[in-house]
Amino acid sequence: MIWLALFIPLIAIIFVSVRFTKRISILEYILLFAIPLACIAIGKYASTYSQTHDIEYWNSFGVRAMYEEEWKERWTETETYTTTDGEGNTQTHTRIVTRNKTHPEQWSLFDDIEGSYSISKSYFEQICTLWSNRTFKDMQREENTSHTITKDGNAYVAIYDDLFDHTIPVCKQHTYENRIQCSKSVFNFEEVSDETKAQYKLFDYPPEDVFGFNPILGHSNQRASSILSHHNAHNGRRRQIHMMLLVFQDQSLEAGLFQESYWKGGNKNEFILCVGLKGNEIKWTRIISWTEQEELKIRVARKIKEMEKFDAVQVVSYMGEEIPSGFLRKKFADFNYLSVEPTMTAIWITFAITFIVTLVIMIIAINNECDFEGFIEKFGKRRHNRYNSFG
Repeated sequence: MIWLALFIPLIAIIFVSVRFTKRISILEYILLFAIPLACIAIGKYASTYSQTHDIEYWNSFGVRAMYEEEWKERWTETETYTTTDGEGNTQTHTRIVTRNKTHPEQWSLFDDIEGSYSISKSYFEQICTLWSNRTFKDMQREENTSHTITKDGNAYVAIYDDLFDHTIPVCKQHTYENRIQCSKSVFNFEEVSDETKAQYKLFDYPPEDVFGFNPILGHSNQRASSILSHHNAHNGRRRQIHMMLLVFQDQSLEAGLFQESYWKGGNKNEFILCVGLKGNEIKWTRIISWTEQEELKIRVARKIKEMEKFDAVQVVSYMGEEIPSGFLRKKFADFNYLSVEPTMTAIWITFAITFIVTLVIMIIAINNECDFEGFIEKFGKRRHNRYNSFG
């Protein structure tokens, strides 16, 4: 429907071709159609992107922490500059200048997927204590730069000790294309109203917290959250998985079904276990995941339900041991066949912009004093006379 906006420049072209034939050049006709066409294409792309743009969580873990000392360097280079005299004449000059640069001290954490993150000095000290190591590293700056080092600065490095309990989880948001979330005809996820969300106490995704993401919602247990975060961290790169535990207190199984609809089935790398409790008794379980390993989903849901009494540490320990080895991330490229239509808001905005742009171009074309055809004719004659003069 958004392409119907093309009628606007087409009508404008017909109008000016009838009323202002002699004042419009071929180039202006082309611009009158091409620029609105570009506006429509941009409008369609923007609407599609906004609807399919989604965020998932990538997990990794710290493998190296580094403190780099302050260091300074100096070098000379040739600089070009211009001067203007009292009569307005300009001259270009060159000169040799000396540059100085100070590199401040910095503390960084590097993860197993080649990401780097700035950390505080105190956090670096905590990591060194946790991993029980800190080694000196000569940065060899004189060898790695042609500049003069006026203040040498080296580094101190701490390396992960490979102990599970000493894992430093990193959880970073990542954008991807998710056509499912705007499909209304294939998966038929029920629209969840604010009233339903409040009634069943449904969860929103937590905000990004690189070093403090909590994968457990609806239940507070620091030890359990730490264990599940550690399992996510170690399986992020290998299994491309993000596990979460959602706990519903005094809610029916409908809460799990509405949660799945609210999150549109979850993100492609997620395995979400929903647990319904009454007091400390497990009443129901529900898995939200796009993985095609249905047997894994059934086995995990049944095993947790059979526990009867809820123990968060026991649940997440089982999740970490059982799920990653059988998980297979769904390739969302399989959903590329889903068509995405622009929203009505995007269509109306595109129509309005196309109309305004077309009107502006049409007015300029009618009122400008540039005779493109005359210019081309004169330019052609000038080139012809120039060639004749050499003959």
